[in-house]
Amino acid sequence: MIPPVVVGIDGSPQSSAAVRWAAAQTRSRGGGLVVFRAEVFDDPDLLPHRKPPVEAELLLEPGYRLLRRAADEARRAVPGVSVRMCLRLGAAAGLLVEQSAEAGLLVLGPSGVGGMRGAVTGSVPLSVAASARCPVAVVRGRADPAGPVVVGVDDSGGSERALAFAFETAETHGAALEAVHAWHDGNRENGVPEQVAAWSRKHPAVPVRVRTVRARSAARALAGISRGARVVVVGSRGRGPVAGGLLGSTGNGLLAHAACPVVVAR
Repeated sequence: MIPPVVVGIDGSPQSSAAVRWAAAQTRSRGGGLVVFRAEVFDDPDLLPHRKPPVEAELLLEPGYRLLRRAADEARRAVPGVSVRMCLRLGAAAGLLVEQSAEAGLLVLGPSGVGGMRGAVTGSVPLSVAASARCPVAVVRGRADPAGPVVVGVDDSGGSERALAFAFETAETHGAALEAVHAWHDGNRENGVPEQVAAWSRKHPAVPVRVRTVRARSAARALAGISRGARVVVVGSRGRGPVAGGLLGSTGNGLLAHAACPVVVAR
């Protein structure tokens, strides 16, 4: 069974773009799409389980309305896509990490996936990308449908995960792949070309370019290259619940500055 793509929504224009992008990924990957929303109630007396059924339905109706709107948008973007809606009570980041255990890909906008009281802007994608059990895509900027899949590489284990996701994505979409190694101090020579070549042998139909650039920051170099890319893929060197603190500087920088969608491959 193909695991679903899960997309978190908060009703913002950014989350609408994430829904459309997630629907397109579902079409290419197979499987279904889950549209997810978290609801948080500050006052315990407002919790739906403390209200009569009719009042509880009224409390949750705005969230379900957003879910229905998002599901309709996904079906318009990709007619025939299988969509399921999911509303949960609680903090968005923790609930999304739970969802990631069964997902093939988790998709978010750059802000949050809950009501105004449910998420601090920007904290949800950072926290989820640092802790999820599957790749996390943050849909920002504008993807170039004719552009390459760009993947940031070094000789770490995180790069192996990023390369696996990037090659699979490029092959699925019939796209070229550009592997970028950024260096500043030290020896620019490393095992990156051999690392990329090993994955290229597994995906011989994917056109590949290895690009080595000198840059003070890998995030800055990849953000510049992201203009004209369909997606940028990076690995994650850290793990943990602290928003942004354990994701790594490259992932943090790209989630803030990339000009196209970013995938953190975990």
